[in-house]
Amino acid sequence: MKILTCCYIAAVLFFIGACANIRAGKVTVQSYGHFKKMMHMKKTKGVVNLRKAIPSVNGYAVGAIQQGLGEITVIDSKVWLDYGKDGLGNSSNNIPADEQAVLLATSQVENWQTIKVNNTFSKKNLFGFIFKKAKQNGLDVNKPFSFLLEGNFAKLMLHVINGQNPQFQGHGGKVTLFKQIKEERNNQAATVVGFYSAGNQGVYTHPGESWHLHAVIRDENIVAHVDDISTLKNVILKLPQINN
Repeated sequence: MKILTCCYIAAVLFFIGACANIRAGKVTVQSYGHFKKMMHMKKTKGVVNLRKAIPSVNGYAVGAIQQGLGEITVIDSKVWLDYGKDGLGNSSNNIPADEQAVLLATSQVENWQTIKVNNTFSKKNLFGFIFKKAKQNGLDVNKPFSFLLEGNFAKLMLHVINGQNPQFQGHGGKVTLFKQIKEERNNQAATVVGFYSAGNQGVYTHPGESWHLHAVIRDENIVAHVDDISTLKNVILKLPQINN
């Protein structure tokens, strides 16, 4: 009887430990809406209430406001809503009760691991570096994950959407579904929150692309979608901490 009891306790402890490891090592990205369908079928209505979708603690997100009225960015559960009608900047940290997203990717990360980016990188090479470091640091690169970049950037090509474009003729044309306010920044200090989509291309990223990035320029109250990016030296990359 004592042997059976000890075996039972050992099994329970093993199960609890295994579950703890699964929770500690789990990186989950939740998405709402579908970029490709939005573009092809002009589905621009909100699909999820922002207050309900964004994690109340340790939350990170990028997305677009319903009807393409602006950009959504969340860092550590602090929300920036940049409505294009106000131009680039003048973002709000308050979510209206009925505000919805037409497209949104969210993640909840309690702890980050910090990696120095000691080289200058173009966008393509930066994405390769992030992918490599994610794999080296225990992330499953076959699944989506979020990340942060902090520091000075040689170039940031930014845009904020501002409602539907009546001249839009369909995906692949020269005119975008939403009107855009664009700006290029050089040698710009910013925090960038990004999502890697793995095989979910065209869901919360552009079709054929695996990355969705937003930049926050805090002293100007700007949040914007990142179209192009290149780094200066000493940028910091943060990846979700995986506990073994």
